[in-house]
Amino acid sequence: MKIQGTLRYVNLEGGFWTLQSDDDVVYNLGRLLDAQCTARLADGRRVEVEGTADEGGFGIHMHGTAFVATSVADVI
Repeated sequence: MKIQGTLRYVNLEGGFWTLQSDDDVVYNLGRLLDAQCTARLADGRRVEVEGTADEGGFGIHMHGTAFVATSVADVI
């Protein structure tokens, strides 16, 4: 699944990344994205994220749909 949107850093509970999609859905990218793609992360950056949504997933952040990202690319 590929989603385009804007990266947002949420500074709660140790900090985590979210993606505000173009269709106004929030996906919680968690901390896994930090380790995989640190060079591409910047709050407010427009990106396309590829991965898998976990509709039934949950975590301590309780913010958006859990999403496991496999790649991040800038949107031009």
